[in-house]
Amino acid sequence: MSQTTTITILGASGRTGARVAARLLGRPGLKLRVLGRSAAGLAALAAAGAEPRIGRLQDAAYLRAAFEGADAAYVMLPHELDRPGFLQRQREDAEAIAAALRSAGVPHVVALSSLGAEQTEGTGVILGLHALERSLGALHGQHVRLLRPGAFFENLLEQLPGLSAGAPLVDALRPDLAVPMLATRDIGDAAAAALLTRDWQGLSVQELLGPCDLSGEQLARQLALQLGRPALVYQQLPYEVMAAELHEAGLAADAAALMMDMARALNEGRIRSLQGRNDGNSTPTGFAQFLREQLAG
Repeated sequence: MSQTTTITILGASGRTGARVAARLLGRPGLKLRVLGRSAAGLAALAAAGAEPRIGRLQDAAYLRAAFEGADAAYVMLPHELDRPGFLQRQREDAEAIAAALRSAGVPHVVALSSLGAEQTEGTGVILGLHALERSLGALHGQHVRLLRPGAFFENLLEQLPGLSAGAPLVDALRPDLAVPMLATRDIGDAAAAALLTRDWQGLSVQELLGPCDLSGEQLARQLALQLGRPALVYQQLPYEVMAAELHEAGLAADAAALMMDMARALNEGRIRSLQGRNDGNSTPTGFAQFLREQLAG
């Protein structure tokens, strides 16, 4: 008799979690548990055959039951930048996830982290992911794969309406600073592949760097071409000005300040790839392709 493999996906209604679920749904011998905070967010996955588990990370009994009996799990931290107390909440969630995984004894865990998460200070919002890596690193007898991607293309989408209306592309990064960037679907694909193979031992790190590094100036040129706005340019804003704009856009004040700490660390070269670009960490989706799809959709 064939054996069923159970995989639990945390944050299954989010960008990466939904992609992981989509890649795994319908595979013979595979049972998916999809976790989220609302039934509506998981309705499509449930209709496709996944088992929805509705609850919150702060509910220890819910979380442990969701991981119980799983052969592997995909975990991530909620990225709620609009609520004050971002870092404290991230640290608490990291501990809750690790405690549930430890209690349930999940053999293989794939976790969404970030470039720079190995550092203990000065990286802003990434410090929450450092807490997750530290908590998962304390698991004994369980095998953890840390995915450390660069910046997400999707982070630029909120600026698209303004860019189309004549605004510049803005950020606090140096105009010529090229950083690894990628589409979140490529993160989901890498996570799904790891969950299927489960071919690593102990704690391992897989960087995900996109097809190439991109600077603000390069992004602006591609946006200008795709949007039909030849005059579109990149504008570097001072940290305090960018923080104020983020706060006005809805980020909590502490989260906006943490975002600028991350920008400063990038500008100073403290957040970077440790493995170097190679065939194994260069993901396929380019920015031009991503942007065309977004504009067509």
